Amino acid sequence: MRVLLTLLGIVAIVVHSLLGATLMNDWALVAASEMPLETTIADMDAAGQTYTAIPGLAFAAMGVLLALAWGATTLFRRTSFPSWATVLVWAGIATLGAPAYFFTSFANLNSVGDTYFDWNAEAAFALEAPLYMASGIAFLVVVAMMVTAAIKATARKRPSPVT
Repeated sequence: MRVLLTLLGIVAIVVHSLLGATLMNDWALVAASEMPLETTIADMDAAGQTYTAIPGLAFAAMGVLLALAWGATTLFRRTSFPSWATVLVWAGIATLGAPAYFFTSFANLNSVGDTYFDWNAEAAFALEAPLYMASGIAFLVVVAMMVTAAIKATARKRPSPVT
């Protein structure tokens, strides 16, 4: 079970980070500007606004590194984590993906907004919404795992009834 949960966590974190990088470097810019990426970047450059792929690449690299480091720690430790702790950690990493995405994607989308006065912020957010929803669901999983841990700890401390 631990191996399955670990592999699921690794895949979830890697997909989240790669999707986020693709969104912030390409798809959200195209949706917001309603122009091809090359035209958007050229228009941003002509308007004196910056475009950089570095935040997206950093977001993807950090996500993959976190996933692999967490997976290796979970799978190759001498003592194993309980299942709820395994899920708690990867869900925690996925939860933190939403604020990390917001702050790393801000510069490029802000440049699009400064370049195009009629930019389509709603279209960009529609593409980003699943990423934010996945982090929200991961937060609910974190809460559920903490409740599970509290219930298990309470059950261990409760004295058995004398019959």
